[in-house]
Amino acid sequence: MNYLERFIGATAPIQSKRWGPLLMEVASFTPATDGDLVVHIGKPFEQPNPLIRIHSECVFSEVFNSDLCECADQLMMAMERLVSEGHGLLFYLRFDGRGAGLAAKVAATKLEVEGMDTYDSRVAIGVAPEGRDFRAIGEYLHSRGINQVRLLTNNPVKVAGLLEEGITVTREPLVVADQTEKVRKLLETKASRFGHQLISLEFPSEEQPSKSS
Repeated sequence: MNYLERFIGATAPIQSKRWGPLLMEVASFTPATDGDLVVHIGKPFEQPNPLIRIHSECVFSEVFNSDLCECADQLMMAMERLVSEGHGLLFYLRFDGRGAGLAAKVAATKLEVEGMDTYDSRVAIGVAPEGRDFRAIGEYLHSRGINQVRLLTNNPVKVAGLLEEGITVTREPLVVADQTEKVRKLLETKASRFGHQLISLEFPSEEQPSKSS
């Protein structure tokens, strides 16, 4: 048994100075060697259609306050929504760079600062522009008796990952209102090249979102 396997499923309650009581659960959805987190707010597993957010770590934004993206703002907005709702789950995936890893992200960011968009920068360094797989989160939800969710996201790949595991998804957009010029440019790239969407849509588990939507 490796290090991480020993602790999968372990939980600890913490008192957040900003968000109040939270329950932290060890999980493994990514290549992160020391695990990912499922953050429980209230009693999410007692809700028929809980609100959830799948959020990938962004060290540049969340730790170093980078102006290149809105990741930290999205995390704060998601937690505000979840806490306001009273019940929900935040899946905090501790593998940066849209599935490429932190080292690859550093290399890609250099190209982005020089003018490339976040799609071409990944292609240029030889990694997938969107390399994440969210099916394991669908498996987790099923294992906890959840078959339908309201998902805070603009990313159709997250929706598709849950649909593949038979989860019915109602997508709720998560758009930062106070956008800088760099964030507006990033959002344009996400919409035009990654297919991100800014309207609410419901996807029953037996249907897939169309590639053109």
